[in-house]
Amino acid sequence: METIIIQTKDKAELKFYIELAERLGTKFTTLEDFQDEQLLSRMLENLNTPLVEKENIIDQLHNILNEGQAPYTNED
Repeated sequence: METIIIQTKDKAELKFYIELAERLGTKFTTLEDFQDEQLLSRMLENLNTPLVEKENIIDQLHNILNEGQAPYTNED
């Protein structure tokens, strides 16, 4: 499947292209609808993943943020 992106200047022009696509029997979707479908798909995939405790996520974030940093030493 090939894809083209057309940026319209106003709603009337968008309506024209939608009507043209319908008359030609071409499948079409707006970028916003496509992104919504992708987001929904990812959300549904995540419904089947195991739950993770909040503390585990925070620990992982701290580990990522502290990677490669020299340990703190108090020189007082």
